[in-house]
Parts: sequence; structure tokens; C-alpha cells
Amino acid sequence: MTTECLKPVGGTRARVTKLDACGNVLTGVGSCSIVTEGFITIERTAEYADPDQFIVKNAGGKVCLKHRTAPQFLWYLFNITFCEVDPDLYALLTGSTVSLDDALTPNHIGFRTDELTLATTNYAIELWTLLVGEECDTSDSVPYGYYLAPFVGEGTVGTPLTFENGPVTFTVNNARTKGGGNWGVGPFDVVRTAVGALPAPLATPMLSTEHDNFQLTTLAPPTAACGCVVVTP
Repeated sequence: MTTECLKPVGGTRARVTKLDACGNVLTGVGSCSIVTEGFITIERTAEYADPDQFIVKNAGGKVCLKHRTAPQFLWYLFNITFCEVDPDLYALLTGSTVSLDDALTPNHIGFRTDELTLATTNYAIELWTLLVGEECDTSDSVPYGYYLAPFVGEGTVGTPLTFENGPVTFTVNNARTKGGGNWGVGPFDVVRTAVGALPAPLATPMLSTEHDNFQLTTLAPPTAACGCVVVTP
């Protein structure tokens, strides 16, 4: 057994995949998976429940009992800043609705904030990074860092939004990871097998208590494209 030490830098692609309320990947009609390179930052912050602390002093003022519980992990929060606006992606992350044109098959040309659907969507977030100091393997496969948050939801429309003489960026705030998901090994090939170097899903399934995963992969990230792609069953 060997251990790989990783030096990730930057972000090359991100993929967001629509889930149902129980964390299952949707497939076929109504499914959606979007690959983008139009993000500036994806910020992850851990939140913990404050530990309980008990200190009791005796009549002489000396501590006779002290106890502190361990902090309990709750979830990760994601704040994402985009430099390009994919209406389908923004709608998937926030629960916004898309704006349509009057074509026979309407095109998605923007998004709207709907108070009835905001922060109601669920999705998985995948991210590929470059790795510093890693050499290509014997099959000339470039190594990447692969990050996965398998069950995320409650993303909100970020503020402030400023239209000015300069670039306009859009943000999604406080998207929260959840336990109890059903990602398993996932619906996509994201690694190469140890024998034969064939494209494959994760080697071991994600547990329902696991909120994220980061690892080495030698399988190239998917190609970025605007709009939803149907997930094949």
C-alpha cells in the first residue's frame, strides 16, 4: 500500500447534478447535469455545534468537576461566485426559474427569482483541480484532484448584485451539505481502474454519513457546456 500526497491548485471544471429530496440522482426525463468552467471561486466552510461545557466548584472555590463534550460536525456551507451565467445552472443551484423566449421549443435565456421555489433544490457538486508536482502515469494520463459533495441543497441567491462599469458576477450562498444521501459510487466515470486503467465510477461507495470526498484521479474532467444534459439511466 502507498499513500499519495496531493498539492491541489485552482479549479478546472465543476459539475452539478440534480437530485431528488432523498439524495438520489435523477435520470431520464426531468434529470439535469451541468458542467461548467465559468466559476471564480467555490468556497467551503465547516459548521459545528458548540460543545457543552460543565464546570462545578466546591465550597472552597476549587474546581471539583469539569467536562467538555466534543464539537459535533453539522455540515459544510458553500458560497460560489460565477463569472458567466448559465440559466440552467443558476436555477438548479438556487431554485430560481428560467426565463424563456417565444421559440417553438423555448430557449432558456435567463432566470427569475421565485419566492415559492427558492432554496428548494438538491444536487451534487463535483470539482476538478490541477495537481502540482504530479507526473503523468504510464498511460500518459494527466493527474487531477477530484472533489465531491454528494448531497447539497438550500442554495440561496447571493447578494449584493451590482450592475456597474465593470464585470457583473453572480453568487450562490449558503448551499448546505446533508447526510443521508444515496450517491453510492455515482452515475459517472470519474477515475481509472487500478488494473487496465479503464474509466470507472468511484472505487468505493460514499456512505450516507460522509459529506464529501477528495482524491487523486487520472481521468480527465468532462467537457464544459452551457445548459442541462440528461443523465442516462
